[in-house]
Amino acid sequence: MNKQNMNGKSKKQPGIGRRLLSFLLAVSFVISGLGVTGCRISEKGMLEHPQVSDSRSQEQTQKDFEAFLQEMFVQEITDDSITLNYTIKDPAAYGIDTEELEPSLGEYSMSALQNSLIVSENWLASLETFDYDKLTQEQQLIYDILNQQLNQNLEASGLIEYSECLGPTTGIQAQLPILLAEYNFYTEKDVETYLSILKLVPAYFQQILDFEKEKSSKGLFMSDTTAQAIIDQCQDFIASPEENYLISVFDQRLEDMDISKEKKEEYQKKNREAVLDSLVPAYQTLIDGLSELKGSGTNQGGLCHFEKGKEYYTYLLRAMTGSDRSPEDIDQLLEKTLRAAQKKMGQIMSQSPSAYYDAQDVKYPYSEPTEAIKWLQQQMLADFPPLSEDITCQIKYVDESLEESLSPAFYLTSPIDNYKNNVVYINQNKEYDLSQSFPTIGHESYPGHLYQNCYFQSTKPHPIRSIIDIGGYSEGWGTYAELYSYHLADLEEEVADLLEQNALATLCLYARADLLVNYRGWSYQKLENYLEEFGFSASQSKIVFDSMVAEPVGYMKYTLGYLEIRQLRDTAEDGLGKKFSPKAFHEFFLSIGTAPFSVIRNRMETWMQEQREKGTE
Repeated sequence: MNKQNMNGKSKKQPGIGRRLLSFLLAVSFVISGLGVTGCRISEKGMLEHPQVSDSRSQEQTQKDFEAFLQEMFVQEITDDSITLNYTIKDPAAYGIDTEELEPSLGEYSMSALQNSLIVSENWLASLETFDYDKLTQEQQLIYDILNQQLNQNLEASGLIEYSECLGPTTGIQAQLPILLAEYNFYTEKDVETYLSILKLVPAYFQQILDFEKEKSSKGLFMSDTTAQAIIDQCQDFIASPEENYLISVFDQRLEDMDISKEKKEEYQKKNREAVLDSLVPAYQTLIDGLSELKGSGTNQGGLCHFEKGKEYYTYLLRAMTGSDRSPEDIDQLLEKTLRAAQKKMGQIMSQSPSAYYDAQDVKYPYSEPTEAIKWLQQQMLADFPPLSEDITCQIKYVDESLEESLSPAFYLTSPIDNYKNNVVYINQNKEYDLSQSFPTIGHESYPGHLYQNCYFQSTKPHPIRSIIDIGGYSEGWGTYAELYSYHLADLEEEVADLLEQNALATLCLYARADLLVNYRGWSYQKLENYLEEFGFSASQSKIVFDSMVAEPVGYMKYTLGYLEIRQLRDTAEDGLGKKFSPKAFHEFFLSIGTAPFSVIRNRMETWMQEQREKGTE
């Protein structure tokens, strides 16, 4: 999915699992540039930096900047226990003393979100004391990324009451079970911290409910349909408390630990009690609270129907995609791409009528995930830089109690100091045809998220990069890999082209529906009339409408992120001509890592000049 890319990354936002769930909250650590202070984007697209009076030597400036980044990294990843556990395996190696840290899920409240803005403002003030020209190239890249992200965080001032951490698919209540099931047990202390975390969930969920009550009092509570979908998801998860999979998964994971039988039995008992006495009641409290609040929402449509909804949606677009395009430009781009894809599909079917029927009943090389991954690893070598290290990937399956609320598949980002060991989840929900999962596996594994994450970590980036999450960069690449996978599937070229264009058209349609509902204010009836042109039934259109209302900008990360990457590649191809190499371009994009697209464009001209000078290999 990486729709659900629990590979997710992170930012400065209060609350658990920030590295995995960054896109859930409006006030998150990573986002993109306001330009009130710090670096700006000139009319020529170049980043401009403020003049700083800094008497430090170049060597001292670089040393102090490194200390600044270390301080920021440690503070960000120690805000809550889940973020720390998912980010690094060995905290001591990064100067973190876990003995001084209490188990925590962070805080989710208006005051915590306000404090997040103050933290961003303070980080930005510190960042701007450094003379940009005295920094190393890597430090300059980090400076540009942080500067834009921190500035954009400050755009959330006055909008935090629009923040939402609940949602049918990407909500914390939907993703928390997976985060808990995959919480890393490196030592016995990790087990003890995990058990403490379970007991903290009731208080954390109560904070969320208090936040929702505040939203309700201001007329900002979610739609009835969204509330009911979340309630249903929670009910599915706790339907059989004694058989909750967090009990059985915990027992299985302890078997691999080198601890006594007596200690294992003690931990198993404590876990069972924590699940039944803390976790399940917390979900029931959420169910009861949302049921009580249901009906208090004043808006059953898109964000723009709220007083500052249009402003908030515009903020979310930049925050979640990393694109600096305006909503109007995005709408035009989506419509243009959609119509172009339709035209290409028509041309393919006209020139090769059999391609349509072959695409309707396409047979991929492998449907079994492990075999599909092996195939993709080999087929991608011609166009993608190789991984020089042995990478493992364990395939796991979503528990039945979560099948209705989670995506067809997702990748869990591995710790930066343990990135060679990876996990991809497959959802066996009967609604998903696993025989057609090949492109989805490409999205999540090779050349998608797993490969993307492992390749970047193999370059030994600064740890601070692990807290930067821009959905458009990661999900855009996942989509790019998914569409690329059609051409790695040993299909007839016409069939691969048709499947690719169909997938692109579908993505553009959903992303445009998101913008039309949440920015243009389209009603369900108006959206239904529009989607009817593309063969959608009334019930299908209702599902689309409800999805866009429940989780704004959700599809935009995939679609707009992909289109930004595609434009980068097109620019490189046009500028380099015969010297263009897909492998070299992919290496450039993956090596630069998560960044706003304006920063990537800024670096690409230098890369292109290097390619012109040395040619392609």
